[in-house]
Amino acid sequence: MALRVADALPRAVTDLPSGALAGALGGPTLFDLRRHGEPPAFVSVLVHGNEPSGWEAVRRLRGELDRASVLLFVGNVAAAHAGVRALPRRPDFNRVWQGGEAPETTVANQVADYAAAARPRVAVDIHNNTGRNPPYSVIARRDAATLGLARAFARYALFATQPRGFQTGRFARFCPAITVEVGTPDDPASVERASAFLRRALDPHAPAPAAAPLCLFETSARVTVSADAVIVPEAQRFNFRLAPAGAVLAKRGALRAHGADGADLGAVYLRRVGDATVLKRPSVLAMYTGDLGAARQDCLCYLLEKAPAAA
Repeated sequence: MALRVADALPRAVTDLPSGALAGALGGPTLFDLRRHGEPPAFVSVLVHGNEPSGWEAVRRLRGELDRASVLLFVGNVAAAHAGVRALPRRPDFNRVWQGGEAPETTVANQVADYAAAARPRVAVDIHNNTGRNPPYSVIARRDAATLGLARAFARYALFATQPRGFQTGRFARFCPAITVEVGTPDDPASVERASAFLRRALDPHAPAPAAAPLCLFETSARVTVSADAVIVPEAQRFNFRLAPAGAVLAKRGALRAHGADGADLGAVYLRRVGDATVLKRPSVLAMYTGDLGAARQDCLCYLLEKAPAAA
């Protein structure tokens, strides 16, 4: 895997769906579409190959891109061709932005260094969810500019202290950065949300949205599953809602909960009732997925606590 940098985005490329980009681009590609004297917006799509709404938004806003100053990173096109989050036995492309030895980490470092040198005014990473969640953003710092981005996208925001190596965490070191979780890939509203926010991000003169309350959470634990787990898709109804003590997270198999520092928090949040694993205390869930394959690749869900609006 090697990064390609291009100074033009051909219409022949934006005519293609995400699954066809591997043949056209050959690998992850950074399009440097900056305009002289205008700080760029950095935009990334397809960091996960099976999350196409960001690319569809790019295609929809092709005219705006022609007029914008932007760095556009089109990520895991090989995984997009296969229709998967990441290729088998390859690392998750959204877990490699803070060190490692994999080729994906080398690409991530090259992209981040290139972007930092360009001094972007904002960084936006567009994702889909595998589970049913309301639209929400993920941020890694709580300054006024970043909180303003979160308010501009959705009511809910997640101040993320884990997992290690996600892209927004790296970009937050040098500019206001946000991940927008626009919905599931099969929901047409996901492309609408991605397009609306991308249009705002591309326009440096877009008026600030009216002040709105932001419901800000912080990750307290990441819940992962054993290979033999049987999960409970109905638990998705608790995403960004308070699930009661006793709510069943898995009918069978082992669940583990860890904090950002790696501390084992299973005894704090989880307990076994027969073969099932349930919540030991009321907790807000996020990103609970009904897709067992996705849960095995990444995690079953996160447990959240309310966070203050400023650090």
